[in-house]
Amino acid sequence: MLHYTIAGTGKTVVLLHGFCENNTCFNKQVLLLKEHCKVITPDLPGAGKSAALTNTTMESMADALYQLLVNLGENRVVLIGHSMGGYVTLAFAKKYGHMLTSFGLLHSTAKSDSEERKLKRDQAKRLITEKGPSFYARNFIPPLFHPNTPQEVITPYVNIADDFTAEGLSEALTAMKNREDSIAFLEQTILPVFWGIGKYDELIPQEDMLHQSLRCKQSYVAYLNNSAHMGHIEETELLSQHILRFIS
Repeated sequence: MLHYTIAGTGKTVVLLHGFCENNTCFNKQVLLLKEHCKVITPDLPGAGKSAALTNTTMESMADALYQLLVNLGENRVVLIGHSMGGYVTLAFAKKYGHMLTSFGLLHSTAKSDSEERKLKRDQAKRLITEKGPSFYARNFIPPLFHPNTPQEVITPYVNIADDFTAEGLSEALTAMKNREDSIAFLEQTILPVFWGIGKYDELIPQEDMLHQSLRCKQSYVAYLNNSAHMGHIEETELLSQHILRFIS
């Protein structure tokens, strides 16, 4: 079973962290949101205190999340995922859409990996095997932030990787590499979709996310003027306000 935290009461919002993160990346979000709703923040398989899965896929992560929510007695939730967490969110929405009132992609995309991106996933796996998770994280995480973000803000999120295993990161990389395209699903779903978009996000460019948001029947766009890929940390309060507007 996935490790998780839970805080607050009311409408349930589930926040899924991204690659090379754990649920603590949403600690500030939880503090702001718990006064208005119930917030559940799981550690995805292979991250934080959750054990890795063998032959991990986005669907198997979604299955693990489904089992957690069933065990908690939840049957209708808002699900928002950051980056890789957004890929899990899409897999969950496809398979367990009856459990969602809405869902959201925070610095994430419905597109599958390009061939170039797949090669980079394989390169990352080799680097993790050769140098270890901590070495990888110290190179991977800082560029995800806006260049003006103070180092003291970034460092705690780099240090999270000290608790990762090479297996957990490699399984996640393979799952991201092999995930299916979800653009057609976006066009078909009647669920409202939240989009958290960073102006300076180089990993998931704003143009891609804005274009995808136009393909949905119902979209809510939270545009973060001072964020790169880490808006939940860079503009915590503004993002929380947008989430509250979306779920209400």
